[in-house]
Amino acid sequence: MNDPSPAPPIERIPFTCTLDCGSRCELVACVREGRVLRVDTPADRPDTVTRPRLIPCARGRAQRRLLDIPERVKYPLRRTGPRGTGQFEVIEWDEALDTVASHLNEMRTAYGSESVLHAVGAGSITGRGFHGASAARRFFSYWGPVSEASGNESNHCAEMAAQWMLGGVVPGSDRATLLDARLIILWAMNPAETHMGPNTEYYITLARDRGARVILIDPRYTDSGILADEWIPIRPGTDAALVAALGYVMETEGLVDDFVHTHATGYEAYRRYLMGEADGVRKTPEWAQPITGVPAGTIRDLALAYATVKPAALLPGWGAQRTRFGEQIARAFITLACMSGNIGVRGGGLASVGTRSGEMGAPHLPIGPHHPSRQLSPGNWAASILDACLKPPLRMAHIVASNLINRSPDATRNAVALEALDFVVVNDQYLTPTARYADIVLPICTDLERSDLVASWGHDAHLFYSRSAIAPAGESRTDYWVFAQLAQRLGFGDAYTQGRTETEWIDQLLDSPCLERMTLENMGIMRSDGEPRVALAEFRAAPAAHPLPTRSGRIEVVSPEAEMYGLPPIPSYVADSAPMDRTYPLQLVTPHSKLRSNSCAYANPWLQQLEPHTIWINPRDATPRGIVQDAQVEVHSKRGAVIIPAKVTERIMPGVVCIYQGTWYRLAEDGQDHGGCANTLTDQVESPSGGYATHSVWVDVRRRDE
Repeated sequence: MNDPSPAPPIERIPFTCTLDCGSRCELVACVREGRVLRVDTPADRPDTVTRPRLIPCARGRAQRRLLDIPERVKYPLRRTGPRGTGQFEVIEWDEALDTVASHLNEMRTAYGSESVLHAVGAGSITGRGFHGASAARRFFSYWGPVSEASGNESNHCAEMAAQWMLGGVVPGSDRATLLDARLIILWAMNPAETHMGPNTEYYITLARDRGARVILIDPRYTDSGILADEWIPIRPGTDAALVAALGYVMETEGLVDDFVHTHATGYEAYRRYLMGEADGVRKTPEWAQPITGVPAGTIRDLALAYATVKPAALLPGWGAQRTRFGEQIARAFITLACMSGNIGVRGGGLASVGTRSGEMGAPHLPIGPHHPSRQLSPGNWAASILDACLKPPLRMAHIVASNLINRSPDATRNAVALEALDFVVVNDQYLTPTARYADIVLPICTDLERSDLVASWGHDAHLFYSRSAIAPAGESRTDYWVFAQLAQRLGFGDAYTQGRTETEWIDQLLDSPCLERMTLENMGIMRSDGEPRVALAEFRAAPAAHPLPTRSGRIEVVSPEAEMYGLPPIPSYVADSAPMDRTYPLQLVTPHSKLRSNSCAYANPWLQQLEPHTIWINPRDATPRGIVQDAQVEVHSKRGAVIIPAKVTERIMPGVVCIYQGTWYRLAEDGQDHGGCANTLTDQVESPSGGYATHSVWVDVRRRDE
């Protein structure tokens, strides 16, 4: 007989994923008897133009699929074979923690705390200090001054330009102000895949429905092309040359807005550059065409549109500035926005970093007395190990929430660097390429298995109360628990925990006067969306009364700070070095994928099925090489080679190829990466101020003969 008893009810538990994805959304775990049946989103939320719902993408909805994949680490592991082979044995927690604590003590005693490399990443971001990088930093702030490999990998050059020209990173306008735009320029901006703030693509779509013209400037016709009326392909790294040609047209047509004279300083020097008074070369559209690949007529039309159709929003993404001279590109964007007069107006745009970093005043867990003694570049930390340039040298690494081999340029060199250390510890949810090089792997909970107060990505009006939906898999634990246990063994457990569990800490944080406890507990989210804010509106209205924190109080086109790094004082175009021969004739771009966040969620089988990992190549480059759709190819650079299927498509301009970053590094016996990791091909050369230059890499693609 059929069992007449009803099925147990489904619990709906609010949470959010902590991916570094460009947004933050409302998720609901539908749980029955301790098992996640599906991931949903609240259906009863108000949905208005100025306060739209925060609907998750495939990455958020696929969180359930990551709970029990083969790569999941559920128990503490100790290495039994050579590093990188993935040969481990399961050990008890006490043994794992005792081993880690012992090595930390030995390193500090023998070589000093600086001999420990503390490496963190964006595997779990915008929490209060319980998980990922924030938990690890808390621990080492009590333990001692370590060497830390961390920094701004995403928008370093854009932030440097903001420091030099604006006196600091200025919060961008709320995306709802795009509804007033008549022209929107998505310059290396791909909000359909990397959202760059909640609902960016939604507002662009509404603006276009209301009559705004949308232009996409990018080497690829990305998924955001569906939002655009026109696609203008451009060669990577030449954006400052295109800006100069646009500025030349605006200057010669008498269309430069007075804003650049009343609210900025140093423009005259840039004007002389445009007109060729400094170097004898006028920056005409014809001058820019062979540099950028953009036809002169297109440049002229774009300049006239941006100068005359107002308000116009110039929205630069962060991919353009990840080049050899990315500072110049970021500076040029700000200067062009000044010339158009679209700063400080609804529907316009500052053309800078573009995010709002506040967090509603939500408190964090307290920090200890120590700060890192040495800050290593996230792009070339491996050199600090392999070149033995530090005193004392690095001997041990504790890596948290970071697939360090994958995330940094020249993945093979990164692997060699980790192999050279005496001892490596990794806190992770999965056996990533980096975890495979560890001596001890500590299993960490996923977002569905832990609680936290999580700030929205790139936006200051949303705070999530993300709650544990199910019990941790196997013996996985939170980073807070791991570090509390280590702190106890190392003699500062009371200082680290202050006698509180995570539950007790969260209870205290929820009582903060700046938070609405009942709202967070009942809804899982606290929102303060109000009247859309316009960046620098007060500065525009009264620059003397609301000066910027620069020397002049205004936007500074001339930057002595840039000269200190060997750059020109103005945001002129600086040519990247082309390959000296034709061995590597194709320029590589390595954008973020809509199917993962950096390398997070790569192992999700459901996401892998949505779109195969390929190299984009234009038919004009594929045909002479005998490359056809889906053929296996070898992609070679000076740093390494990857094996990957080809996607032959007109959606990328000739001379440029694309491999999405984030797939896991997998070096085979033939010396080639069969995982298709884009950073196997990139090198550790940086921009003058230390930014990533991963879009200044040249490769060749060859048909792979089976």
